[in-house]
Order: sequence, then structure tokens, then C-alpha cells
Amino acid sequence: MLMTQNLEYEFRYSITHWFQPIYHLKNNNVLGYEALLRDASQLKVPPADIFREADKNGYRNVLDLMSIKKALEIFKDASSPLFLNIFPSTLLEGNFLSWWDMHMPPRTPFVLELLEDEPIRNWKELKKTTKELKRRGVKIAVDDMGGGYSFFQQWIELDPDFIKLDRYFAENLSISPKKQKTVTSLVDLLSDTTEIIIEGVETEADLNTAEFLGITYAQGYLLGRPSPRTNCIGRG
Repeated sequence: MLMTQNLEYEFRYSITHWFQPIYHLKNNNVLGYEALLRDASQLKVPPADIFREADKNGYRNVLDLMSIKKALEIFKDASSPLFLNIFPSTLLEGNFLSWWDMHMPPRTPFVLELLEDEPIRNWKELKKTTKELKRRGVKIAVDDMGGGYSFFQQWIELDPDFIKLDRYFAENLSISPKKQKTVTSLVDLLSDTTEIIIEGVETEADLNTAEFLGITYAQGYLLGRPSPRTNCIGRG
């Protein structure tokens, strides 16, 4: 695995993170914050373009690790879990666990969100790595369920602590019987072992419907927009 310290020089920009709250819908408390990568330079390059460039130049997994380190440096809040996006292929790098043990402080509440938008080349190894991370106190989430390469059975076999439903399900949930039926089925299937977070909530009607259907946690512009940690204002 490549070292991370030269990456910003290679790409000629620096990165930072903004943070978006995730709320418990019953008690209105913040569950934690998702770290969202941003370009800190004057270019303001969209995050997708940053990772696309990194992938093109063979640095995507390195950028993944650098992003995690940067988010932790900025956040510095041991009382709230920090949700961090990561590509499954990064976890499959041979020395990932060694890197984690070297750079991530123990007993810090992390939730690693495994991005669902890439094919998995080795489910057995991925399961082994997530199991090792759980032994270290790290929680596992599947991000954007239903929005990418959805191999539902394999994701469930990872025994995730959280499943984040893609924003597709939140949009117009209040007026879509098909989406309501799908969400209800997922709640019935998963809620005994896995917490469900619905992403992309932007209207009160959709939020109320999600709560009525049994969703425990939600994230979206209605509840709190991404912002620097010192200005992370959410649901009032």
C-alpha cells in the first residue's frame, strides 16, 4: 500500500471534511456524524471528481486512508461516533489492519460505511476483515443499500451494525406505496439485528412516513446540512 503523506502533493490540492448529523427519530438525539470529504483548495473540486482522479492515477485506496485520518484530526469528539466512508477494496488491501492499528486510536467510536457502488472481489476476506475490525470496537455499516451493486445476501452475511438505505427510498416515500412496502419489508427482516438509517430525507412528510414504518435513524438536509464541525447545526 502506498504511503499517504505524498498524496496531496501529487494531486495539488488539500482535503478537509464537513460533517452531517444522523438523528434518532424517537428521542431526537444525535446518533453520530458522517464525515464528508471536501476540497479545501480554491478549486472546490467535487468529491466524486477527487476520487475519480485518484482512481485514474492509482491512488484511490490511499486517498481513502488519508480521508479517514483527516476526518479524525478535524472531528476530535470522543463522545459521538464518527461515520467514515470506505471502499471495500481498501479493506481488502493486505496491510489494512496493520495500518488501522498504527493510525487509529483505540476505543474511539468509529462506524465504517462500506460503499456499495463497487463490485467485491473477495467476500470471504472482506468478512474476515470486518470481523477483525469489530474485535477492535469498530462498527460496520453498509452505505447506500439499493443504490449500487446490491448483493443483498452477501451484505447481510457481513453482519453489519447499520444499513443505510439509499436516498432513493426517502424521496417521495410518503406518496409511494411501493417504496413504503419495500421499507416495511426491510424493517421486518433486519430490525432485530441491524439498525436502519434512511438517507436523503428532505421533507417532513417523508420523515414522518419513515418513522411510522419503523425506521429508527435518519439523515438528510431536513435534519441537518453538512457543515464544518464547529458549525454543525441540526434538528431543533
